[in-house]
Amino acid sequence: MGRRAALLALAAAVTGLLLIVLSFLSAVHPARELYRGGFAGYDPPFDAAAGFLLLTLSPRIRDRTPMAWFFSLMAPLLTGTIAILSPDLYSISAAAGASALVAVMYPYRGAFYRGSATSPHAVELMVVVIALLSLLFGVVGARRLGDDFSPPIRGWGEAVYFTITTISTNGSAINPVTSLARWYVVALILLGVGTFLSAVVVLFMPFLERRLELIGRRLERSQMQELVQHVIVCGSGPEAAAAARSLREQGVPVVVLSTDTRSLELLKAEGLRTHSGDPSSEEDLKQVGIERARSLVASQDSDAANLLTVITARALQPQLRIVAVATSDQTLPKLQRAGANEAISVVGVAAQLMSAAALDTGDSGRPHSHSIAH
Repeated sequence: MGRRAALLALAAAVTGLLLIVLSFLSAVHPARELYRGGFAGYDPPFDAAAGFLLLTLSPRIRDRTPMAWFFSLMAPLLTGTIAILSPDLYSISAAAGASALVAVMYPYRGAFYRGSATSPHAVELMVVVIALLSLLFGVVGARRLGDDFSPPIRGWGEAVYFTITTISTNGSAINPVTSLARWYVVALILLGVGTFLSAVVVLFMPFLERRLELIGRRLERSQMQELVQHVIVCGSGPEAAAAARSLREQGVPVVVLSTDTRSLELLKAEGLRTHSGDPSSEEDLKQVGIERARSLVASQDSDAANLLTVITARALQPQLRIVAVATSDQTLPKLQRAGANEAISVVGVAAQLMSAAALDTGDSGRPHSHSIAH
């Protein structure tokens, strides 16, 4: 379905471009209508709005999001409506193209299941659709009430200019002179300004987020390059987090390396230096400065993951001190053979503490805690 989704997205983009071209031709060289109604010659903005809608939806059609399928139904609705109200060669061709696209997509509608109606991508699509409809309302209204403005609005170019300058709050020299035109301008401002600003934020926020992410990565890379004689803690579970906190309390520079981004965010909020990556990856170990590290603690949830981390770290740094944690006593000799200087059994250490506490003949009337002394 991946290749088919890509082809559907390409078809949507091509259809969108076709609708935009037809709207431009209709505005520049109007065709003779089959019959003249109240909306004769109003097909350019409807076809253009449907075209831009399909262009916007094409990446989401490739991703097979349900909102992409839902909003794609608006293209034949817009073009079909104006084809009925203002039938000519351009409007009928646009309606046929949009309807053909939906007809091709219809058999695969069940494949549009990725994401939800409340996901960030769905909200972005909704804002863009509302912005296009607001623009359509503004352009059609300005052209429809052209004589109610001073100077009068003539042609689609002036209608687009008036709408854009109004919803962008720049203002224009075109002023309403009738009560109906004033109410129209009020509605356009209330409807258009909010959606215009929201659309700008939605469209440019991903670029801003990527830029901030890039800056954050550069800052993190520079901080990693400053680390010397530090300890790399591989893992973000309870044992690894406790080890990182203990090292920090002793004034030892420490960096936590893990693939669990959620746990890393919590540790980062505590002030610990973290890096998202695979502890068994040579590249990720180099990024946290393994060549300058004092030691490495392999404390992941899986013994197999710890074993692979020990092998990789030892291959990179033969002189590095490596401490590995195991959940099974049977893994201890394997970790030592792989290159760990010390292999610690969590269960074994806990058992020794519990047995020592049970046989403690000291003052049992006062509660106290046990810790490991190395």
